[in-house]
Amino acid sequence: MKKRICIISTIIVLAVFAIGLIFALRSRFSLKINGYEIREDEFLEAAGRKKYEVVNYFTEQGSGNVDAGFWEREIGGEIPYEKLAEAAVEDLKYFYAVYGLAKEKGYIEDSSYDAFLKRWEMENQLRKEKIENGEVVYGLSEYTLDLYREYEMDSIQKSYCNDIANEGMEVTDSDRAQYYESYKDSYQRTDDRIFDYIKIPYTEQGLDEDTVKELKNSLTSIYKNMDGEHSLKELAKDNELVSPYLAHADITSEELRSYSRNIGDILEYGWELEEGESTAVLDEYGILYLIECTGRSKNDPVSIEEVKDNINKTLREERYEKIIEERAKDIRAEGDMERIFFFMKKHINE
Repeated sequence: MKKRICIISTIIVLAVFAIGLIFALRSRFSLKINGYEIREDEFLEAAGRKKYEVVNYFTEQGSGNVDAGFWEREIGGEIPYEKLAEAAVEDLKYFYAVYGLAKEKGYIEDSSYDAFLKRWEMENQLRKEKIENGEVVYGLSEYTLDLYREYEMDSIQKSYCNDIANEGMEVTDSDRAQYYESYKDSYQRTDDRIFDYIKIPYTEQGLDEDTVKELKNSLTSIYKNMDGEHSLKELAKDNELVSPYLAHADITSEELRSYSRNIGDILEYGWELEEGESTAVLDEYGILYLIECTGRSKNDPVSIEEVKDNINKTLREERYEKIIEERAKDIRAEGDMERIFFFMKKHINE
């Protein structure tokens, strides 16, 4: 009897050990990208960068609220934590594509994640010392890991794009002309516009209800009498109640940004008006408006010479991005995705 109990106990112990071993093997994280062993914290940081993107992906599919069970709930045949794990792998492939190219070009000496962390720590230490010594520090006084990654990747991109000897960085006249024609509408200068307008911020001025009513009636009367022979300016000048609020704006395309800051509301309500047209009397957010467009003329588009440098920069950055994307596609990710999914599931809510 004792022998039988001993055998049963041994079997139970072995079974528990086997289950534990299977669980341990299953939960063991193992991933290699571009020859580098990926650390657990490195993978989780990549997943953290992609969380919003994955949530947005499922939200657009009508997944509902992102509640406690969101990550493990099947949505449209997909499981969010698995989607996140796959996105993290792609993010890491992109990282090693960028840093592999940077090492080849001599922009960095070591393309490993550990070397990246050391550069981040050294940059923050250097900034800290400069601040303590009273020296000027441009930009942030200290970088978070993600901001440093963005900063360094941007620096790598600039170094690559500034060297026209690099693949894809020579931009010909033909390249520029083709790009310019493709986006010609975006180089069209806005029309010059001339407005006469009345703007009465009655709430801000604390005007009483009777005064506001009288002002609105005056504006309505002016609006009804506006025609080809009688303009807003002419009619408003003859109205003692309204005339103090009469204003004029002669807006060229070069001055548009400045006017947008100062009279953005007038531009918004009057933007589509053609010469000789006006708005009706508007009552918006405690302000009365009446706007007339008294002049509108078209401008020539910005010439290709004026935007040559911007086109060069855009084309080079687009080509650089394509090069990185192609390199990322060619990078091998070695690992058991089932184990990676399990690891992601285990850490998703941390």
